[in-house]
Formats: sequence, structure tokens, C-alpha cells
Amino acid sequence: RNMYLPKRTEHQKIDRLYDRNEVGQGFDLNKKFKPPVVYILNHEKFRKSPNNNRVGSSKDVEALCNTFKNLNCRVEVISNPELSDVKNKLKEWSEKQFTQEAGFVLCILSHGFLKETILACDDKEYNLDDDVLFPLFRNPTLSGKPKILIVQACKGKFRADAKKMNNEPYIKCYSTSEGYVSYRSEAKGSIFIQTFCEVMDQYG
Repeated sequence: RNMYLPKRTEHQKIDRLYDRNEVGQGFDLNKKFKPPVVYILNHEKFRKSPNNNRVGSSKDVEALCNTFKNLNCRVEVISNPELSDVKNKLKEWSEKQFTQEAGFVLCILSHGFLKETILACDDKEYNLDDDVLFPLFRNPTLSGKPKILIVQACKGKFRADAKKMNNEPYIKCYSTSEGYVSYRSEAKGSIFIQTFCEVMDQYG
């Protein structure tokens, strides 16, 4: 299949932005940083509602682990977190020292709904902006560093992203558009995560 990928030379445009100090203020570009730690919140088994179990999600976890480990990133998987686990992790990350790391990567695999809502494994909901991104933005050791959020989840019921916030450099990669479902194979994993990993393995 053919897909558009930017030429390497186009990344020079980003470099010029950093040279003019338009983004990444407080981020010492002359310092050598470690690759970011990659965290994966894998919501696969829902004990109160087994019909919601996400069979095949482990395939996505396996693909993400292989891809990021090949990029020399350390990967930490949080399996079947309930809402309290998610909030405790976000509190931990909001206070953790990431002074040596080049950025922050978080992958969320779950069911989702409209308005950036994600389902935890105890069937309680949390919000990507209020409960995930804002705590990360409060961590001073991540200031000016790229924060990458990769989300495999539906955003509604129909079959068939980037969002600016307080000048902090971050990317939100969502598997579908607002109002639509996101497909996952029980045998092979999700189309979005598997394709993401294929592209990263080839061009990353």
C-alpha cells in the first residue's frame, strides 16, 4: 500500500524553528538526552463486563514493545489498569524527574467515546486532556520536550489528531476521528497500531 511520508529534508524546517527558539523553550538542545521511556496503558480485560474484553490487544502491545525497543527506548507496560491505577500513574509521572530523557511517550489501548473519553478496566471513564495531558504539562522536567500520545480507541459509534495546547510541543495520534469506531482484529491486533509500528520500523 502507498502512503505519504515526509522527506527527511523537511525535518530541517523543524530544526529552524528550534534555532529561532520559537518552540522548546527551556529545552537544552546541546545536551545529549536518553531516549524517552515508553509507557503503555493496556486496557484489555474488563472484570465487571467481560463482553468488553479487547481480545487481540496483546498483539498491539507486542508490536509497540518491539518497535520502541528497536529505537533503544525502555518500555513499561501497565496491564489492565483501573481508574485509580491510571490516576496514580499520572500523578507519578507528573512528579517524576525526566531530566535525562528527551521526551515522553504514552500509548493508550482501550475503548473510547466522544470528547476524548477513555474507559478504564473498572468501567470508569477518564479524559485524555484533563486527566492525562494536563498532569504531564505540569512536570517542569518535561517542559519544552516533545510529549507523544498514541491512542488506540473508538471515539463514538459510527463506522466508517493534532490539537494545540499552551505552546507545549506534543503530538496526539488517534486511531480514528470524532464519532467513529476503530477496528481491531482479535488475531492480529488493531489496524492503526500495526500500521504505525510497520512505518516506524521502516522509517523510524
